[in-house]
Amino acid sequence: MKYDYSKAYATYTALCSERSDWEQEWKQISDFLLPGRGIYSRLSKPTKRKLTSPKVINTVAEDALYVLTSGMHGGLTSPSRPWFSLEWSRPDLQAIDVLKGWLQECERRLHDALHASNFYAVINSFYIEYAGFGTGNMYVGHDTHDDDVPFRFELLTAGEYVFSVGADGRPDQYFRVIFMTKRQFVQRFPDTASKEWKKAVEKNDNTVDKVDVSVLECVRKETNNGKPYTRDFFAMQTGGNQKGYPTQEAPIMTDGFYEFPYPIARWNTIGSDDYGLGPGSRALPDIKRLQEMEKAFLMATHKTINPPLNVPARMRGKTNTLPGGYNYYANSQETINELYQVRFDFNGVSAAVERVEQRIQRNFFNDIFLTAARDPNATPYKATEVNAREQEKMLRLGPVIERLQHEFLQPVIERCFNIMLRKEQMPMLDPALAELAGDYEIRLISPLATAQRSVALQGINSFMAFVGQAAQFDQSILDNINVDEAAREYANITGVQLGVLRPQEQVDMIRAQRAEAMKAQQQKEQQMQEQAIQAQMNKEMADAQKTQAEAGLKQLETQQIARNMGMM
Repeated sequence: MKYDYSKAYATYTALCSERSDWEQEWKQISDFLLPGRGIYSRLSKPTKRKLTSPKVINTVAEDALYVLTSGMHGGLTSPSRPWFSLEWSRPDLQAIDVLKGWLQECERRLHDALHASNFYAVINSFYIEYAGFGTGNMYVGHDTHDDDVPFRFELLTAGEYVFSVGADGRPDQYFRVIFMTKRQFVQRFPDTASKEWKKAVEKNDNTVDKVDVSVLECVRKETNNGKPYTRDFFAMQTGGNQKGYPTQEAPIMTDGFYEFPYPIARWNTIGSDDYGLGPGSRALPDIKRLQEMEKAFLMATHKTINPPLNVPARMRGKTNTLPGGYNYYANSQETINELYQVRFDFNGVSAAVERVEQRIQRNFFNDIFLTAARDPNATPYKATEVNAREQEKMLRLGPVIERLQHEFLQPVIERCFNIMLRKEQMPMLDPALAELAGDYEIRLISPLATAQRSVALQGINSFMAFVGQAAQFDQSILDNINVDEAAREYANITGVQLGVLRPQEQVDMIRAQRAEAMKAQQQKEQQMQEQAIQAQMNKEMADAQKTQAEAGLKQLETQQIARNMGMM
């Protein structure tokens, strides 16, 4: 069946109806936590959004949200250090230095491209949407105007889009309404724009920059020219009678994608729900309660400072309540006094407000990111203990980080990687090696992700420490340890780059050279020992011959003396 506007709009309306339950909660989150965020007008551009809300008196919740999002941004996708690495899925490919080196060069170029793009400007706002509304969405596009920047990013806010997921749990349908000016429409859809609109843009008519065009964008999992995803744009038929506005059922433009261009992240879901629930939803009751308590606290403060008064009728409009003011009485019995006594437990209410604020901060995981900063007794001596506690607390974010990697960060990196490959911005690989190449894995190596793997590192450290202590009593326990494998496993967990850890072949060669050098040294020492022994034997033999010669000479002398005496 042909996909036309009627079918697209019917699907869009049905998905909007499904989203209505979440939308009601999002509106409250927009009112009490994230003023200015969220678009809930489907067919017309919303009015100018305000960055403040009259319902927000105490801003602790917003501050707590920004602590969480800043911590996630710095701990997961910090622009100051690499936060992901690429590795071959097959260990035999990972052991080939040429392939490993090629993948790490691609990784380096990908990091550089992300820095050159607007990724880090958008990702921080994404975390605000993600934690506040429980669902975050970002467009990853290859349509850039700068050849040096291979991709661009665009943040979508709550209520601006609807989607549905397939059997694999990944989005397979996505809809959004784009509000455009005539100028933007002509630039985006030059083949569809009418001659009247093009002429108005050329003349720079004063109406071309007015937002009065609505376009429905539809992305669905359907092959288009070899691309797994198809995107259609439809001019919204809002019932207007505007000259030059396209009202046909056919799409005004159709294209496709190799990867899903709108990765969606959900903090947590219930059952088969499409949309997520985040800390903002969980903290919303306390946030609303806090505003009520703060309002009551302020009212009590005002009544204490400026209480309601009983004033004689004849003094209407003549009372002076300013400091040092004079009020004149004809009858001294007529006095101005308080209507009632304001008895308000400021200390008790302040403690109750503080408890609610602390609950809100815990809902936004502030105790993970601010523990060390709030410790008044922090000393270098306690640094190790504080670090251990921080790692334990970060494990609470483990399920969130794992889901964020699976649903969002990994699809973003994969799409960016493939865009750069298609634009030939990655290094060339030998065709013979390219045939060997297979799938690669994306590993998060950011501080928060590394903290999740700290349990494995602690296990290696504890085991090696135990073996070291036991070896003091029995050296044979070292026979159980493969130190090389332990070192490589440690490097693998911590994400050590190629070049820091020597390849096994190089290690074997170094050890063979060391063994040959030791053998040559031993042979040299043995030769020196043999020469010393031979020299000692020669010396002893020479001494013996000398002694024997001296003994023989002495015997001859004795015989000569005896003969001489006989002659006498």
